Amino acid sequence: MLKDVYIVDENTMAFIPIFDHTGVVKTNILEVEYLKKCHLNPLELVDQNLRFFGSSLKGASEGTRNILGEVNMYPVIMNLKRLLVWLPTMSPKKKDCVWLALDHIKSYRQNHDRNTEILFTNDSSLILPISYRSFEKRIYRAYELKFKLEYHTKFLLIPHSIKRNFLRCEIVKEVNGLNYKIYSKDKNSEKESYDK
Repeated sequence: MLKDVYIVDENTMAFIPIFDHTGVVKTNILEVEYLKKCHLNPLELVDQNLRFFGSSLKGASEGTRNILGEVNMYPVIMNLKRLLVWLPTMSPKKKDCVWLALDHIKSYRQNHDRNTEILFTNDSSLILPISYRSFEKRIYRAYELKFKLEYHTKFLLIPHSIKRNFLRCEIVKEVNGLNYKIYSKDKNSEKESYDK
């Protein structure tokens, strides 16, 4: 059964392209418990989901660039409230690009054919025709994006009155020593050691 609308949630693991007999790209949607089909291609599905939550593929990629800097094959924040980060396995413009939910990647390894085998949280596996090192770079970028988003979200929840009282210091290892020197970073004073 083909679905017109599909909204990603915590159970969605991957969008896998499938070519029909006429060469049109559709999507197998891999979930924790089900395999669904959609008449949209993976890139259209990603864009549709981003638009559902008030963004777009272009907006999400610009947001990622703002957080991570210039990167190729950028991960995207599919749902900010739930911190669902997804990553493409190759250039999203390629018709055979698979999109993966970061939270459902349990492990990955290089197989005997020098491809990358991914194990999902439900113990399904996917073999991708890309090198382990290339895939690992994409995973690291996705984790960096998620980490920075979590930091921004939690930091913004701290009231300004509390932030104003944060300890600000610079910690430097002593030259040829074992200890670290701790200096105040108070704007109103010179560099002052806490070790006095």
